[in-house]
Amino acid sequence: MKMRLCAAGAIAMGTVLLAGCGVSGNHDTVIRDAVANRVFLYQAPGGNDAMLQVERANGYFGGGCSSQVMIDDKFAAQLETGEKVAFYLPSGSHVVSLSNSGACHATGSDARVETTLSAGENALVEVNKWGSSLSLAKR
Repeated sequence: MKMRLCAAGAIAMGTVLLAGCGVSGNHDTVIRDAVANRVFLYQAPGGNDAMLQVERANGYFGGGCSSQVMIDDKFAAQLETGEKVAFYLPSGSHVVSLSNSGACHATGSDARVETTLSAGENALVEVNKWGSSLSLAKR
């Protein structure tokens, strides 16, 4: 009898422990808005502005670093993995670049994009999960 109770208890405990293995989080699937206290510039839309969205890919392998988004050499925002931010920029030419802090790999020569935006246009710049490169997505 005692052996059966022990076995039943072990099976119940094993079931409870294994149930946690099937739980999946949304860390690698959901892109969230950046926290407001890490977004500094270009947040108020103007009449002839374009919207530039910068989105950093998700992934566990980049969680130890922050990407500083620079627009025209001004510190505009800081992104962590799985975050996005929208900027309202005046129409014209702009340079978007990255600078990193934390455990990030150093940014390479591909951590800079140039774009020309028209009034009312929407554009997307993608940052890889390590925060080491940028790419201008198709418009």
